[in-house]
Amino acid sequence: MSRQRAPTQQQEGYWDGVAADWLSQQQFRLWREFTDRQQLALIGRWLRLAYPSTGNQPRSRISDRLLKTDLFDEVAGRGLVPALLASGLNVTGIDISPTVVSEAASRNSALEAVVADVRSMPFPDRSFDVVYSGSTLDHFESEDDIHKALVEIRRVLRPGGQLLMTLDNRANPIVGLRNGPLLPLLRRIHIVPYKVGATLGPKALPLMLSESGFGVLESTTVMHCPRAAAVVGAALVDRLLPAQGERFLKFLGAWEGLGRLPTRWI
Repeated sequence: MSRQRAPTQQQEGYWDGVAADWLSQQQFRLWREFTDRQQLALIGRWLRLAYPSTGNQPRSRISDRLLKTDLFDEVAGRGLVPALLASGLNVTGIDISPTVVSEAASRNSALEAVVADVRSMPFPDRSFDVVYSGSTLDHFESEDDIHKALVEIRRVLRPGGQLLMTLDNRANPIVGLRNGPLLPLLRRIHIVPYKVGATLGPKALPLMLSESGFGVLESTTVMHCPRAAAVVGAALVDRLLPAQGERFLKFLGAWEGLGRLPTRWI
């Protein structure tokens, strides 16, 4: 089920174009499967969700309302929504792109999908038990936009609710290169297929969260594989050796061991 709501800024045309290109080319299927699994593992660990075919212990309140702050995952690949719905959560998703919202709703009939900007959402105060923001806020042009989004997320969370979020890590020098001198090249060869924006590092993010009314319960790092090489490798495996897809996904997952090292933030 989808609903239309005009975003506060007129960026939907750009993201409609990105979505249309993605749907027409069906690119990076294996890479998107990897990112979906990493995100679901993180959400499952933080919320103790019981996904089908896993040994996780179920939550005590399976009727919780979860807001997902963009729906691009649900267009670029299988996405997170099917597993979140199967765990018993009531899921609402927003996106600034009407194309993305329509496609995500058509693939997930139990999803409430709304065209909206995360900086100005059409929901009453205290509407959600959980908000999951997976690399949504690092596509804005400024840190001020990130702050506006966090304040708005805090508004729609109930007292005691939880925000689970990921951002590109500004402390990682590769992110600095990607967002700076390498970006035109990476955009041209489609390693970065859409625009990226301002982001925060492990010191600045807790400060901004505190300013927005949040307390930090836990922080961690994910997605340690070398992204550019992994995207190219996944595309080659998917095209030339599809039977080896699961083995390649396990190889990418092995890089997560770097998250246990003191150097994990860089």
